[in-house]
Amino acid sequence: MRRIRELLVEALGTQLADEIELVERVRHVRITAAICVICSVGFSVFNIITPGAQTLGFAELASLLMCFAPAALLINRPERIESAERLLLLGALGISSALIILGGVEGTGLFWVYSVPFLIFFIKGQRLGWRYSLAFLGIHLLCVLLVIPNVSFAYQYTPAVRAHFILSMVFYVLIAAAFNHARSRFEMELHLRKNEAEAASQAKSRFLAAASHDLRQPAHALGLFVARLKQLPSDARTLELVEGVDASVQALQDMLNAFFDYSRLDSQLTHASLRNFELNTLFDKLRTSFAETAAQKGLRLRIRPCREWVQSDPILLQRVLLNLLANAVQHTPCGTVMLACRPSAQRGYLRVQVRDSGIGIAEQHQKKVFEEFYQVENPERDRNKGLGLGLSIVERSCKLLSHGLHLRSALGCGSTFTVLVPVGQAEETGVVADAADAVKLHDIRGMRVMLIEDDELGRAALKGLLQSWGCVVIEACSVSTALERWDHRLLPDFILTDYRLLGAQNGVDAVRSLREAAGREVPACVISGDTAEEVRDLINSAGLLLLQKPVRPAKLRSVLRHAWNQQAT
Repeated sequence: MRRIRELLVEALGTQLADEIELVERVRHVRITAAICVICSVGFSVFNIITPGAQTLGFAELASLLMCFAPAALLINRPERIESAERLLLLGALGISSALIILGGVEGTGLFWVYSVPFLIFFIKGQRLGWRYSLAFLGIHLLCVLLVIPNVSFAYQYTPAVRAHFILSMVFYVLIAAAFNHARSRFEMELHLRKNEAEAASQAKSRFLAAASHDLRQPAHALGLFVARLKQLPSDARTLELVEGVDASVQALQDMLNAFFDYSRLDSQLTHASLRNFELNTLFDKLRTSFAETAAQKGLRLRIRPCREWVQSDPILLQRVLLNLLANAVQHTPCGTVMLACRPSAQRGYLRVQVRDSGIGIAEQHQKKVFEEFYQVENPERDRNKGLGLGLSIVERSCKLLSHGLHLRSALGCGSTFTVLVPVGQAEETGVVADAADAVKLHDIRGMRVMLIEDDELGRAALKGLLQSWGCVVIEACSVSTALERWDHRLLPDFILTDYRLLGAQNGVDAVRSLREAAGREVPACVISGDTAEEVRDLINSAGLLLLQKPVRPAKLRSVLRHAWNQQAT
């Protein structure tokens, strides 16, 4: 029981574990009290009306009135559960002692004598049960060896009966001690195995964290180089090869994102941190992320402005909607993809819906699509269709957030995914810019970008891509280098920095230092291959946009356009 409690404390917290333990304890005592009351009533009535057994019957009746009945009443007050347990044990001890003294050991009284150890184990558990049994054995030995020979009305047992009774009680206590020893040994083994499993889980977590950053870095640079390569003049055959490489790179990036997101949820490294925030801020980020991709595919992306506040984890909720929108864009060949917030029939909740006019999902597949690696009509595991983890990540994230998730779809009629989000408390904010500016496709030619990236390959890929868009790039590998190349006469229009940089400072520190040098809030975003929650929280708390590696060129260009439009207005 102690180890079970420790596991409960680790999983649920001390207060909730105490509440669960108390409820279970009250249930045990309530059952025990009911059994004691029923049996004592029956036996006391039987012995009172039986000639020669009236004394024993009155002893049982006294235990009922003085111990069992009060214990049954005390159960209704959980804070008195300890007193109820003591009364039950005292009543059982009184009856068993009376039975031994009055000769019940040779008759049906053995029921009560041997029921005492069972009662102890039921109330106190294995750890304390055998110790209480040992104490009760000492009391019974006193009755047999000292009380009975010196009391005139006591029943005088034959030596054989006395010896058999004492040996049987000793044997029972030894069996209880042996069970307790075995329990302790298995509990220790369980504890060791748990520690080993936790150590393995932590090693796996460290590996995933390192692998996430190290694998995302070259995939990020590869995607940028391919995007730059697509812009160069080439013949039809070369263009076909480049398109194939680009498709393979995008599939690889999608698989990496899905794999590492799923791994974090599967290893329970992700925890929900609920807070109140305006839903429109999340919608703006999603609009920026998907505007370019939807436009390239010829889809109409409709993200309705929403001024409602919700109570959720903004990072996890963004992951949910990001996966739902990505799924909608992928499976909608033409038409519209819409993200909107609507009132819910359930009071205190809002319906955040992602709706598309795509191929839809047949009814027989609507439960299976949330399973890991399940994809409708993809038995050949075509890599261009992803891993089949997106909707599984959505479902797991919603469970972590305690948000309801519903799917309504029909084959050929599109799909609607609904997430039920609690209404949040509105807080004072500044003036909100018009969200429609985010989708204006103004050119970014001539935009001055301060690029800070410590990885030489990644820096070269980003620089080449930005220059191909017509941007003026000032590159640096650290905060100190960026400050050295800072020109107060020609301030940059945007700061694009990696999170991990040379030296002790990170990307957030770089933005803060450069803004102080500029004397104004220069638009900025941070690129990172780290998936740790503390990194995301740090970037979000600084009010900066986080682009997770590998970054899609279309997404990066959309972010730059959005910042360019904001400065133009």
